[in-house]
Amino acid sequence: MLGALLSFLSAGFFGFNAVMMRRGVLTGTAMQGLAVTLPLGMILFGFLSLIAIREDDLVNLDWSGVWYFVAAGVVHFLIGRYTNYKCTKAVGANVAGPIQQFTVVVSVVLAIAVLGEQINTLSWIGIILLTLGPLAVSQERKSKKVANLQFEFKLMEGYFYGLISSICYGSSPVLVALAMETKSWQLAVFGAFIGHAAASLVLLVVIIAFGFTAEVRNTDRKNIPDFITSGVFVFLSQGLRYVALALAPVYIVSPIQRTSTIFRVIFSKIINPTTELFGIWIWIGIGISLLGAVLLALPAAGIGL
Repeated sequence: MLGALLSFLSAGFFGFNAVMMRRGVLTGTAMQGLAVTLPLGMILFGFLSLIAIREDDLVNLDWSGVWYFVAAGVVHFLIGRYTNYKCTKAVGANVAGPIQQFTVVVSVVLAIAVLGEQINTLSWIGIILLTLGPLAVSQERKSKKVANLQFEFKLMEGYFYGLISSICYGSSPVLVALAMETKSWQLAVFGAFIGHAAASLVLLVVIIAFGFTAEVRNTDRKNIPDFITSGVFVFLSQGLRYVALALAPVYIVSPIQRTSTIFRVIFSKIINPTTELFGIWIWIGIGISLLGAVLLALPAAGIGL
């Protein structure tokens, strides 16, 4: 129960993070967003780890666990977040949400293949619905509202980056689960710090090696508060997510977290009303995707076919 509740809170924070990040990338870039949010997450998780970590947790963490946390950090916080930013810049937070529901399919498939978790008929129906949700959202491209948006709507680019981020976001919970033989929320927080530190280091190498230094230095000052706010709320979201994964199975945490799509729309209506789509196909896509997520979660509660 606690794991499910923390997953729901995490979804709410992630929804607000997505909206604030959307404001930043409207005129900024994904690389600029990463340069702010990744180091900020490392600092916040590092400070929390110093307070929370116990000696027993460090004793129980072997090198294989460390490398799983490192892999999860690079896959989720660096690659997944970068492609998520690119997807959101292309189509907006509201459309990106249903596209990224494919995350749950990836998590469930890997949970079955790697962790040995079992699913049943309801789960397979849920997976089908989760793949249909983004197809419904694509119908919004035909809406007249697209022409009135205050940004260039790029659906195919959004799908491309959205699917990549879904694969990254869907695989990272399995890596975290593999890292934590001992189910401890303190260890989960420390793992999030390890993941952010690894992702930040790789990001620094990429910025220097591939010539992104000037781009990062030219970050518009008006975007920095949005990126910082996004970084704080994604810290809260990821912190709760890691703790939830320490308390509950992947197939419970991942579907519940996808309710963030609803929070995205609510917060977008308040904060970004002129740079998002709010048409009927968005709600249909969200509804189909959430129904799929619910069907995936029901077997975990002992209700299934």
